[in-house]
Amino acid sequence: MPGLPLVGAQLSAAGGLTNVPDRVAATGAEAVQIFNSNPRMWRSYAYSEDEISAMTSALSDAGVPLFMHSIYLINLSSPDPTLRTRSAEALSQALVLGAKTQAVGVVTHIGSHKGAGFEAAAEWIVAGVGDAQRQAEETLQAAVPLPRLLLENSPGSGSLVGGTLEELARLIAVLPATCGICLDTAHLFAAGIPAHTAEGLEEMVLHLQELDLLSALGLVHLNDSKTPFASGRDRHDNPGEGLIGSDGLSRVVRHPAFRMVPFILEVPGADGHGPDALNVRGVQAMRAASLSRPAPPARPASRQEV
Repeated sequence: MPGLPLVGAQLSAAGGLTNVPDRVAATGAEAVQIFNSNPRMWRSYAYSEDEISAMTSALSDAGVPLFMHSIYLINLSSPDPTLRTRSAEALSQALVLGAKTQAVGVVTHIGSHKGAGFEAAAEWIVAGVGDAQRQAEETLQAAVPLPRLLLENSPGSGSLVGGTLEELARLIAVLPATCGICLDTAHLFAAGIPAHTAEGLEEMVLHLQELDLLSALGLVHLNDSKTPFASGRDRHDNPGEGLIGSDGLSRVVRHPAFRMVPFILEVPGADGHGPDALNVRGVQAMRAASLSRPAPPARPASRQEV
C-alpha cells in the first residue's frame, strides 16, 4: 500500500532456502526475515549457490525485501576475548550470506558486558563489528557489497547492552556508517520505554530525533509481550494477545515516523511454530486504518546527552 510500511514475518528456512518464497506467499508477508543458520548453534549452514540464487530471484520477483538475523549466541559485548572472537566470526557468516542473498540488512543482538560496564563494552563492540565486516569482505572478495548491520535494542535486564536509546545512539556514533538499529517493541516494553502509550510513543519518537536515530532505523520487530512493562524479560506474544495490546501496536504501525520502515513479526503464531497468515493480516489491518497523531509531549527540562 503506497505510503504505508511493509508488514512481514520471521519465517523458517528449514528444508532449505528454496522453501522460503513459498512460506512468504502462504503468510502474505511483504517482507521476510530468516536466520542465517540455527540460532542456537555456532555451526553455520553451507547453502549452495543454486539454492541462494533461486531464493533470491523468487523474492526479488515478488518484490519482497529480505532481512537476515544472526544467531543468538553472539556476544560482541563479552569480557571474554575468545567469545568475542567467535562472535565476530559468526557475525561475518551472517553478513556473507546476507550479501549473497541481497538482504537489505542483517540484525544482531549486541550481548551482555557481564558487569564490565558500557564503556568497555562499546570498545569491544566497535572492534567486533570491524572484525566481522573485514572477514566478510575478505570472504566475498568484493564480489557484492555488505548489507546494512542493524543492532537490536535489548530488554534492558542485567548487563545487556542496548536497553536504552542513549546506548544505541552512543554505539551508532562510533560505528561505521553502514550500521543502523532495529527496534523491537517487546524489548522496548520490557526495558520500560512506554512506546505502547500515545504519549510515550510521541516522546520516544522525539527522543529518536534528538539522538539522530531515526535515520539509523532500518527495521522494527513488531512483537507483543507476555511479560509486564519494565520487567526486563523477553517473551513475545501474538499481536493483540499480549500486554502491549492492539492499541499500542497499532499506534506504532501507523506512526508517520515509521512509514518507510518495514515491520517484521517474531511471534509464536497460532500453533507455536512462528508467525502465520492470521498474524500478518491482523497487522495489515492495523496499518490500513487512520489514526490521528496526538500533539507531542512537552520537551523535558533536561536530557542526558549522548
